[in-house]
Amino acid sequence: MADTEPDSRIVFVAESAHMAEAVVKLLAENDIPAEIAEAAPQEASALTGAGETPAEEFPIAITDPAKVGAARDLLATAQTLAAMKAVRDRRAARTGAVAVVCEDCGKSSDWPAQLMGTTEVCPHCGGYMDIPDPDEDWSDVDFGAEEGDNGEAK
Repeated sequence: MADTEPDSRIVFVAESAHMAEAVVKLLAENDIPAEIAEAAPQEASALTGAGETPAEEFPIAITDPAKVGAARDLLATAQTLAAMKAVRDRRAARTGAVAVVCEDCGKSSDWPAQLMGTTEVCPHCGGYMDIPDPDEDWSDVDFGAEEGDNGEAK
């Protein structure tokens, strides 16, 4: 029986040799020995019998199996931080202003576009205002029942 199970020591697949080297270095700096493994061979085409040309892939394998979990945790944290940095960079690059109406007092205020996606204090009433970010999707968020004038759910 052929071994078709993926290597459980593979914790990341980089798209370039440069990225793979950076990931190996990050892991090594955190006392997690790793190496760039060989990409899995591609299956032969049923039509031509030749193997398909694989996309450039650089799998990162952990050499100490006891540290696979730590490596996955570290890389998940690094990916989360990179995603957060990308959002911050995208927000910082915005220009112009956005007008937002306060849900508490109903008055409009202009805010720098860089503040989209943040919560600010209304300059009119002191209430909290959400400055919407068009890049964020809130369609799956359950905000609960709408409150009536007396503070109870409608």
